[in-house]
Amino acid sequence: MAHLRPALAVALVAVVAAPARPAAADETSTADKLRILYSSRFTFTDDGLPLITVEVMSGQREVHLSAAGGLVILPDGDGGSATTVAGATAVTVTGEGGTPADVREWTVVARLGPDDASGQAAALDAWRARGHDPQVFEVGSLFAVAGEVIDTREHLIAVAPVAAGKGAARARALAAEHKVATSVHRELARRPAGAIVARAGATTVRNPSVVWFRPARAGDTITVRDVPTGTGGSQLATGAEDRRYWGAIYVTFGSDGRLTAVNAVPEDRLLAGLVPAEIFPDAPEAALEAQAIAARTELLEKLGHRDLTEPYLLCSTQQCQVYAGAGKEHPRTTRAVERTRGVVMLRDGGGLIDARYSASAGGRTEDNDAIWGGAPDPSLRGRADTADRALAERFAVIDERNLEAFLAAPADRFWSGATRWGKRHFRWTVERPATELSAHVARVYPEVGAVTALEVVRRSPSGRVRALRVVGSRGTITAEGDLHLRRLLGGLKSSLFAVTAVGPAGAPTAFVFRGAGFGHGVGMDQVGAIGMADAGRTHAQILAAYYRGMRLHRLY
Repeated sequence: MAHLRPALAVALVAVVAAPARPAAADETSTADKLRILYSSRFTFTDDGLPLITVEVMSGQREVHLSAAGGLVILPDGDGGSATTVAGATAVTVTGEGGTPADVREWTVVARLGPDDASGQAAALDAWRARGHDPQVFEVGSLFAVAGEVIDTREHLIAVAPVAAGKGAARARALAAEHKVATSVHRELARRPAGAIVARAGATTVRNPSVVWFRPARAGDTITVRDVPTGTGGSQLATGAEDRRYWGAIYVTFGSDGRLTAVNAVPEDRLLAGLVPAEIFPDAPEAALEAQAIAARTELLEKLGHRDLTEPYLLCSTQQCQVYAGAGKEHPRTTRAVERTRGVVMLRDGGGLIDARYSASAGGRTEDNDAIWGGAPDPSLRGRADTADRALAERFAVIDERNLEAFLAAPADRFWSGATRWGKRHFRWTVERPATELSAHVARVYPEVGAVTALEVVRRSPSGRVRALRVVGSRGTITAEGDLHLRRLLGGLKSSLFAVTAVGPAGAPTAFVFRGAGFGHGVGMDQVGAIGMADAGRTHAQILAAYYRGMRLHRLY
């Protein structure tokens, strides 16, 4: 019989309280404190701001930390015993006996609301009839802040568990077999284990699984040495640099059994570092405020749908939100964060908006399901990004009949095309030599051979390519997926493009891509937001234009 598997504490309740009294002895056990690192729960600072845990780097054998005024080592975090390293400003952290987590990957075959008991029962019966033993996982969180209840919970119906790394292939196979949309859910069956050892001069602190660090001097930051850059700590990083962080750092084991360093930072400090990485700091104030609200909403919405197999709420890569620590702030974007303190976007029916955004939609935003699959989100419906009603009607849907007209439309008639920031992304042309394109394709589909033709099979309502037939000297494949297609074709800015072969039929010398926009195009067009702000729109008007059925609410 299927049963609810909450995957190590989901649907927890957090409530803003009055400023805390002086800390008493913390009676929370080490095991419970470790368990919290893997939950969807987040706590609040004495100032009433959420405390967010963000990955700094993972997969490390050693972590090197320093602070100008020295470091305080807290084996169990705040409220536990503390060791102040007198006169020592640097600590080296290593692991002993680190063992990887036991992670199972399940194929998700249905997503249901937490109150949809009849839908859940029907889905379970259907998959039992197909010979599977389905399980129910509850993901998301339930929390109340200042009288507003935020519920991001979902029940996942999942089948066919396999070892870590094999879930994607299993999900694709089941999708093809049963003609259903699938995804992968990672279940943490056993946390990683081992001892964390911190050494500073003659001082050594050893603790099971995790050790926390704070600056000894108020107002200092902690420097983490050799943080991988380019991919936020993955093994595919292109470089490394020393980075400073506000708040605390804890070092623990990741699911791979190696060291992970995590920053526990108040939301305002985090957003102050994030927002200038997402939008031009010299943009109009209304655009900066819209970006701050969208980033805050996305941040809190993601916390409820985190990867529960890793010991932090948020990764630092572009898959989550770009975060590079302290020193990246800009006074104008910091003011935008402060002016919009606690403001988020809620759906008319309750719950947080899934606040997606991209650099430039190229004049036509996109439906969420056209890019990522899954159920259509009423708040993330694409539309022509213009104030011109005639253009909006003409390009309500873009297909082969009007694509050329859309690509040739005047830039200044669209919000993102009218700005000095967006013109280089609004329209673009790239020529790929056939040999270069064939090499890109061969890395993924070696069976194709030399590429001889590219044929668009299907477009989304915004004109973005959803399926592309790649014809080669040895075989033909059909590729799908926004990011997959862009990478396959050598790194295109978007999948909204027309393609033309250059040279004789069957033996082209090059392919020319003429496209629009930069990024996936779902939700807010960041350059379009700047265009609206230039025209006098407020942050509320900008957000309402990009997220349907939205209302602003100050949570804290």
